[in-house]
Amino acid sequence: MLKQICLLILSLSVGGASVVQLNDANVKSVLAASKFSFVNFYADWCHFSQALSPIIEEVGKKLKQEFPDDSQLIVGKVDCDREVNLAQSFKVNKYPTMKVFRFGQMQKREYRGQRSVEAISEFIRTQLAETVIRIEKSESEPTDAVPIPLEKDQGGIVGFFTSNNSTGFVEFSRVASMLRDDCKFISVVGIKGEPEKIVFQKGPDVGSRISLPKPGEDSLKEFVMSQCVPLVREITFQNAEELTEEGLPFFILFYPNDDSAIVDSFKSVVERHLSHHRRSVNFLTGQGAVFSHPLHHLGKTVSDLPVVAIDSFKHMYVFPHDVRDSLQNHPERFSDFVADLQSGKLHREFHHGPDPTTAASPQHVEVPPSKKDHAPRTDQAKQQPPSHATSPPKSVFKNLSPSRNRYTILRDEL
Repeated sequence: MLKQICLLILSLSVGGASVVQLNDANVKSVLAASKFSFVNFYADWCHFSQALSPIIEEVGKKLKQEFPDDSQLIVGKVDCDREVNLAQSFKVNKYPTMKVFRFGQMQKREYRGQRSVEAISEFIRTQLAETVIRIEKSESEPTDAVPIPLEKDQGGIVGFFTSNNSTGFVEFSRVASMLRDDCKFISVVGIKGEPEKIVFQKGPDVGSRISLPKPGEDSLKEFVMSQCVPLVREITFQNAEELTEEGLPFFILFYPNDDSAIVDSFKSVVERHLSHHRRSVNFLTGQGAVFSHPLHHLGKTVSDLPVVAIDSFKHMYVFPHDVRDSLQNHPERFSDFVADLQSGKLHREFHHGPDPTTAASPQHVEVPPSKKDHAPRTDQAKQQPPSHATSPPKSVFKNLSPSRNRYTILRDEL
């Protein structure tokens, strides 16, 4: 009885509010009960937050009239000074931060657009639009003969369901809403006498279909991510801020604008040899002419393309081998390059010259920790500083992270 009373009080406090004040006690239940939530994380002392606050209030009032049902839309706010644990759990490192949630699950893309009532309201309306393209199958039409609206080389997730009320379709719609920015979702409704199924299809060719290995919402999410989200992405000035906030070092190919073959070759090598680094490195391609400043920072020009480099958000390191030759004949060099970043070797050698093992052999050799006699004594190292000591160029892409002209940055995580 007490639990029911508490839930009733909570629903009354949320229902009717144009902007819901979220806290540890209500955040999970409020966000999970809504198809879409737009949440402003703020601090009262931050002048950017102060400027945004009345705008969010007006957005809440305006959209409450259009979407009065809380199960469709919640506009919320979190006072990060009061809700420190909440801010940390949602990885808030700047004020204000506007995050998006679908069925209670935080989306990886934040709102970074114009801070006006009109712009934010229109963004939310767009996000609430129907995600799934629905096709009604006629009874006489064979399932595999239903035309799927995909362009050549365009991928999409296609679900075949008995009705719009089936459990499979409901799960499909939820995942489509959560991953709408990552893939195209199409449903074919009206199948009879055969099991429901979900496939990935590329273009109109039914022969390209890859079936979902096992049913279930979590399985479908993994399937969509593996089929639709590219391992190698293109970086532009439009998405650079978002990419830097992912906090992963950039492994980037700068390529000539008219050389699509080198991009395809790079993607192939990353897929075959570097995919296991997906969670620790961002693999990117960028037009060299667009990013001439980072190239200049590396001592390179457009005439030197293609160039491969790593930006750790502290320093930049240029790939020391011929890119075309390495892609064609020595793909293991790229694996070594990533390994040297993660072991600290790139940073160490830039500051202190080649490691002793590197000086003896061009191959990277791991020295067992037990063989301490291979390491120079501290006093010898001080008396004989490396003759090749250098200083690596500082990160350029770090400067494309969220601007202090728009945010109060809490800490430098890059």
